[in-house]
Amino acid sequence: MASNAPAKSPAGGSAKAGGAKAVSATSPSQWAFRSIGAVILFVSVTAVSLAADLLSKHYVFEWLLNDPVLIDRAEQVNRLLQSQGPDNAQSAARQVLGCFQKDVFWRVKFSLSANPGVVFGWSLPRWAVIITTIVTIGLVGLFFAVSHRRAWSVHLALACVLAGALGNLYDRLCSEVAPLAMAPIRYNVRDFIDCSKLYYPWVFNVADVMLVVGVALLGLHWLMDARDRRAPAKAA
Repeated sequence: MASNAPAKSPAGGSAKAGGAKAVSATSPSQWAFRSIGAVILFVSVTAVSLAADLLSKHYVFEWLLNDPVLIDRAEQVNRLLQSQGPDNAQSAARQVLGCFQKDVFWRVKFSLSANPGVVFGWSLPRWAVIITTIVTIGLVGLFFAVSHRRAWSVHLALACVLAGALGNLYDRLCSEVAPLAMAPIRYNVRDFIDCSKLYYPWVFNVADVMLVVGVALLGLHWLMDARDRRAPAKAA
């Protein structure tokens, strides 16, 4: 007679591919880094998301910084700043950079910005941000490696977080923006997505979107995990 009991996975839980319980596997044989499929998914999502961030930054900045109308506007602001006397070169370059704006869709526009801080305009020393980012990247890699090989939603979330961290880390190590051949703004995160008309005051980039999506997916996963853990207790 056929049994009605749920099938068991090698880790000892119910067979739910990518389900909440899959992450709690304790058997090293089920770790994600041992699965070619899990590694391919994780690396592919990370690579595509990172490419989307870096390419979008490059092309949007190139597009707006070479727009004749915006260049004319920026030159007017630059002449005004020069007429007011000597100013900090970096400060002047930031003000001129802020002239490069263009409406692109509904209430969304592209506004070039170089952010020396972190999210929501918070300011931290560059070395502290870099060290924190490197530690985060290491933890994400570790969490992926020891997660269950079939926890696809977790792998997707971790890949988004990793891509976002790598995209902004690249800017903090390598970026250089020089509007109108002015003093270059170096090692700042390049932001350009402006939703201020939608009452969101901070300019952001694709890496920031990836970070938010990844953290949101992880939060959703943990909520579902907590719900599934409570369900057997209530049934008992």
